[in-house]
Amino acid sequence: MLGETELSALEPFLSVERLEWADVVRFGDDLLGMADAPRAIESFRALLNGLTHRPGKPLVFRATRRCFSPERCGALLKGLGDLDGARKGRNVFSSPLAGFIMAREENVFGGLIRWLRSVKRPVIMVFQGDVILPFLGIGLACDYRIAAADTVFHNQGRELDMPPGGGLLYLLPAYVGLGRANSLVTRSTETSASSALEWGLLDEVVVPSELDEAVRTMATEVSCFSPETLDTIKQLLNLRLPSFDEFFTVEAQGLDRALRGRPWEKLPGAGPDRA
Repeated sequence: MLGETELSALEPFLSVERLEWADVVRFGDDLLGMADAPRAIESFRALLNGLTHRPGKPLVFRATRRCFSPERCGALLKGLGDLDGARKGRNVFSSPLAGFIMAREENVFGGLIRWLRSVKRPVIMVFQGDVILPFLGIGLACDYRIAAADTVFHNQGRELDMPPGGGLLYLLPAYVGLGRANSLVTRSTETSASSALEWGLLDEVVVPSELDEAVRTMATEVSCFSPETLDTIKQLLNLRLPSFDEFFTVEAQGLDRALRGRPWEKLPGAGPDRA
């Protein structure tokens, strides 16, 4: 799948298990740090390429309780604030997201969503703990989603005056409709796993102690289709989605404008004179 050198570049961010019933990619607590590690991004792309060569076998992406948390996302924003502050006084005119999200080729999450919508494998996303709402977009790009009962999706964008990234609005209207998607993004502060299940955003919600068994059972259930049939199903479903490139161009531009408003200064504990 990957050589030792490539896997070592990914060690701080994720790990891979090749099991009899599925390939499991476990996202680590520091997953979001991959955005600032070009070598790891390239290794992640190579990993995805390698995973395409086991068609039909289920693939599981499993997040930790913290990797998509408000605290981790806040740390990423604070890092952008530090970068912005370091450029003060210099003749530099660019967004603090330079090299991170404006260049779509370097946007690891956008690339992941594109890959998920085309790979000839059933893909399961597993959520647990506290999750920033935009990262639900990764789950919606997967074929199936399962969450621990104590999972909570947090809409931090309301406090930070930021549109959701992570491709959330690319897929959310297809699941819940335009009106509900708008309400979820602009009015909600938190969405419980049970509410997400009622809205059709999750396929299963189980108590944490039963999560491992539920994931394995689901992987067994969804392994019945051939890669060719699964490919046909995904292509037909994708016909209802908007243009991928156009969407992510607008998303990146919107996030860039929001970052010019210095949202890291709105984070809890950030002083008015920060950066």
